[in-house]
Amino acid sequence: MSTQILIIEDEEQIRENVAEWLRLNGFEVETAPDGKQGVTQAILERPDLILCDVLMPHMDGYQVLETIRSNRSLTTVPFMFLTAKTDLKDVRRGMSLGADDYLTKPFTGESLLLAVENRLQREALRKASLQAQLAEQHLKMAQTAGHEYNTTLNGIIGMSTLLANHLDEFDDEDTVSMLETIRVCGLRLKRSLDNVHRMGVLLHLDPSQKSYAFFTSGTTTLRPERVKEQIRLVENRQEQQVSWRVDVEEATLQISEENLTLIVDELIDNAIKFSDQTGIVVTGYLEGEEYRLTVGNKGRTFKPEHVAQIAPYTQFDRQEFEQQGFGLGLAIVKKLVELNHGSLSIGCYPDGWTKAMVWLPGQSVN
Repeated sequence: MSTQILIIEDEEQIRENVAEWLRLNGFEVETAPDGKQGVTQAILERPDLILCDVLMPHMDGYQVLETIRSNRSLTTVPFMFLTAKTDLKDVRRGMSLGADDYLTKPFTGESLLLAVENRLQREALRKASLQAQLAEQHLKMAQTAGHEYNTTLNGIIGMSTLLANHLDEFDDEDTVSMLETIRVCGLRLKRSLDNVHRMGVLLHLDPSQKSYAFFTSGTTTLRPERVKEQIRLVENRQEQQVSWRVDVEEATLQISEENLTLIVDELIDNAIKFSDQTGIVVTGYLEGEEYRLTVGNKGRTFKPEHVAQIAPYTQFDRQEFEQQGFGLGLAIVKKLVELNHGSLSIGCYPDGWTKAMVWLPGQSVN
């Protein structure tokens, strides 16, 4: 399939000369005599490269570029300006709007061809890199999912098979214990699958979607009792009791109750999972117009270089430590916090403590 190039140029002679030269060199070319028609053709045809004049009536090149970049299907299409304007301010303006390159008029056919081929080559390298990252992500997901599914399903199938085949051989205490194992495995699997679905929604969330408001609006009053209850729920889910301390200032946060609960749950889950006998500490207080929630644990430390690597289906040091889940928890927390105008930071300290800190807009309770 040949490469398609769209030329948006109001001067007919230049438009036809550029189109002819590119066609002679094997490219499929479409042309538009003005910005409005060019935008329409770009949306309909989704070309591999757009060449656009700057000074045009009705809709200039900058307006064309802004419109193109606001269209989700065209955000990554390479865009080059053909222009006689060489002022540095104009170049910066175009680049800030998302232009990939400038070709200054007048230009020769050879310089045009070189610029086009260089830009297309860079785009091909970008796509190849993206595909490699995608393949790596799929591999991570397959490896993680296989382990997580097998672990939980083996627990469910193994225990239920024993009960089905030898029910009369177990006393009541053994039966209750085995049923509890099945229940815990089921809850673990459900939580993992819920996170897979939630991460999928968050990765493809768009402001135009109705679901966007669900993740970006609402207010919630955070109280110490809420945090303590969440710790107990996580302890029950993990079948692990830890010592803990909660020192949380009551405040109203600019985030929905469900999303705040998810954030607190994931941070506590991680802290308990990786804590030693020291236990965990949860603190929270207002700092001006922001609320700082900190969940700390002492035990296996979260390395500083891991903070920048937080991503879906990423688990750290899995080859050394057994881990549950798909590696989605922190990625979900990070996304939810950012959607609600907050930030996530994780600090590792010489005394062995790891602290996950979330900042969200907040105010005191009236």
